[in-house]
Amino acid sequence: MHDTSQSTGVDSGRICRRWRKWTIGMSLLLLLVMQPVWAQVTFNIAFDASANVLTTTEKNNVTSHLQEAGRRWVRTLAIGGPRSIDITVYISNIPTASAASAVTGYVGTIGGRDTYEQGVAAKLRLGIDPNGADTDAIVTFGLAYLRNELWFDPDPQSRTAPVPNDKTDAMSTVLHEFGHVLAYNGFADVNTGQPPATYWSVWDRWMIPGQLTLFSGPYSVAAWGTQPDLTIGNINHWANPAQALDVAPKESCLDDFVRWHDGAPVPRQCQIPASVDAPLSADAASTRSIDAGPGLIFQLMNGVVFYRGTRYDISPLDLGVLKDVGLTLDRIFVASFDLP
Repeated sequence: MHDTSQSTGVDSGRICRRWRKWTIGMSLLLLLVMQPVWAQVTFNIAFDASANVLTTTEKNNVTSHLQEAGRRWVRTLAIGGPRSIDITVYISNIPTASAASAVTGYVGTIGGRDTYEQGVAAKLRLGIDPNGADTDAIVTFGLAYLRNELWFDPDPQSRTAPVPNDKTDAMSTVLHEFGHVLAYNGFADVNTGQPPATYWSVWDRWMIPGQLTLFSGPYSVAAWGTQPDLTIGNINHWANPAQALDVAPKESCLDDFVRWHDGAPVPRQCQIPASVDAPLSADAASTRSIDAGPGLIFQLMNGVVFYRGTRYDISPLDLGVLKDVGLTLDRIFVASFDLP
């Protein structure tokens, strides 16, 4: 007679093991599906040989802050699926910090000009890497700025610890740099806002060149209430100081010319403004006294000054810019470039 009790036990064991594997697999799949798409964007941080001077703690701080800054920006975007963004960190002899996408992506023709978006924006939007296996973005820190000026938050996700009055908030700095990586970058003259004759970026296209270059993106104007002014000499930023105000000098773009790669213009790196001690009061009256516009100097993406002891964050004006460059619209660049 065949002993069925043993075979039944073996079969039951196999069924249980298969069931456990299936349930684990389904749980992981459900977890992935339930995640918002922005949570499926990963930021891989690598360090150039120039960053070998950094300690392990310094590298860990830079990594945690860049990853959190990236997460904060992508939460605002309309992304179609998982993405992986590769960022390389450099150390250089610059006063502050700078960043840019490594390349641009062609999106179409507007106003008779070839129009480009930032490479990281293209990758997030389309899931197609404009430069293949190469790094997607470059972030550069001045060594003295990183070590002596920046304060790295012990918990960059919560951002609740007080920023020391004699330090610049590192999370604010890297959030600012991510703004350039995604949107605030182009090829217009850094003083006049005049774009090249045959090409521009989705950021440049909204500039109204002049002694004071204004930004005319409709979503940005709606968010700010008027056309915000761009920084003379550092055009990919907001605000200009009152002439009588004694503030640290604005930092200029590292590149005063446009480089090309594989037939497309390469984004320029423009430095974050220098830091000064915060004013005693940041109320509305002091805002008007230090800025030519109504508070632009306190924007994350201002190009005049960063106040020590102060946190900056993504604002409604920044969200307006993301819409104006096509990153948060429901339908963008379907065939070429869909105007807002």
